[in-house]
Amino acid sequence: MVESAPPGAPKNSMVTKSLTHWLSQFCSWHERFKGGTLGEDVLPSYMKARADLGAILVMAQRLDIRANHGTRQSVRVARAVPVEFDLRSGKASSLTRDISVNGLSALVGEAQNPGTLAPFRLRLDRNTQPIAGRCRVVANIPLQGSVRMAATFEDIPKDGRSRIETLVFDAICSEIRVMLRSEQSQESPAAPPPPRP
Repeated sequence: MVESAPPGAPKNSMVTKSLTHWLSQFCSWHERFKGGTLGEDVLPSYMKARADLGAILVMAQRLDIRANHGTRQSVRVARAVPVEFDLRSGKASSLTRDISVNGLSALVGEAQNPGTLAPFRLRLDRNTQPIAGRCRVVANIPLQGSVRMAATFEDIPKDGRSRIETLVFDAICSEIRVMLRSEQSQESPAAPPPPRP
């Protein structure tokens, strides 16, 4: 049984403050890493924090990869990223529903047999070349007249995987910032009412 804080105890515990500071520091490092301004002296700490946060979030997601009924090995985030597949019926353009460094899911017009290898091109932004590779279909889920195809990456360039990981942590930092702002607004005392004339 978890005991509640004693009456009169501060709302924010030391653990909460430490975690808040750690998350805020991580997001700051991430922005500097993306901008190429993170110092070499801080890079190892950032990479360790990135690995630690990823491991924590994988445990929290508790999702199952249908292909092998094992536990998910990397964090997936819900992000709509343009992707084009070369399927047996021809080229299919779509948006990802979710993405990780190991795979993605996207809506397609027809189900592909699990195990099918499909070349793909993933465009993370307009200013860079698409990431080209091959993915293996692991599941098809009917969804409102379409099929949500889940696939794992089989052949993808190392720099492509790194770019996807940065996108994943962009999404994570975005959610962290929203959470931290929400927490700060709840802690801020309400403004006193204006004095009556």
